[in-house]
Amino acid sequence: MRILWCIPLLCAVCARADDSDAVRKTIARFNDPRERASVLAPGADLGGLSRFQGPELSQVYFEFKALQFVTPDVALVDTAGSQYGSVVVKRSLPALFVLKKQGGEWRVAIVRLTGRPCEPTAIGDARSPGSWPPNPRAGDRRP
Repeated sequence: MRILWCIPLLCAVCARADDSDAVRKTIARFNDPRERASVLAPGADLGGLSRFQGPELSQVYFEFKALQFVTPDVALVDTAGSQYGSVVVKRSLPALFVLKKQGGEWRVAIVRLTGRPCEPTAIGDARSPGSWPPNPRAGDRRP
């Protein structure tokens, strides 16, 4: 008798795992410019993502970090957005996606770049967060 009450719980866990995989695939498809339109919800708000376009810059690529289901049909996804270029070696910033399940498919409803982008700098420049070795001309005296 005790085992019978576990069956709905196991089904819910399995369904959540399937949704988690589907959400990850949606973020991966969002990174592909040819597939991006197919994963957008009607009226999707990309929150100024276009301001990160420019010459000699890649698109912003989003890496999945964490997932939280708000309801069975709404998910919050924490990502790390990265952009590459010839002058800007790498620029990173956190981003938040809100996905809605519509017709059995997960769709991107909102994208918010939540952090202040790091100043675009070259590797080894003392202004670049976490650059090492330090640039002695900039007066960096970390131990």
